[in-house]
Amino acid sequence: MKLKLAVLFLSAFIFFGCSKKKEAPDLKYTLEEFNLILDTTGAAGDKDAANAIKFEEYAPGVNRVNSRPMVYQRLSFAVVEFETEKQAREEALRLNQYYSRNWLFDKVEGEPILEDLVIVKFHAANPKRRVQRTPVNIPKEEHGHGEGHGQAPAGH
Repeated sequence: MKLKLAVLFLSAFIFFGCSKKKEAPDLKYTLEEFNLILDTTGAAGDKDAANAIKFEEYAPGVNRVNSRPMVYQRLSFAVVEFETEKQAREEALRLNQYYSRNWLFDKVEGEPILEDLVIVKFHAANPKRRVQRTPVNIPKEEHGHGEGHGQAPAGH
């Protein structure tokens, strides 16, 4: 009996005492995933040189090849890819902008149409906001009363 108890204690010690803490994986959008999501939005790359991204304004870790200026419903913004999610979040915090995984969405804060786009399509968040904005263009469920929606139920 003592031997079984010792084996059980030893195996529990090995299992719980020697296990390494698993770190959360660094989530990234691949360029293909990112482009697939953007293609469904109607956003297009902005070829206008006046809207070119100034990479010196961003922290180190920017992927200059995949980052690009974009236009959505005539509103310009920049999508900037970073090497890690942590870098994108820190830059979003510094700039008061939105990020999702390893991408920063610059010049989006304060533009409700662009905020809705990145929140809905990319589940982006602004780390400076304590309460995250909810998109206004998503239809809400109607909770009508009876056939006339808005009429009180019979007997009231």
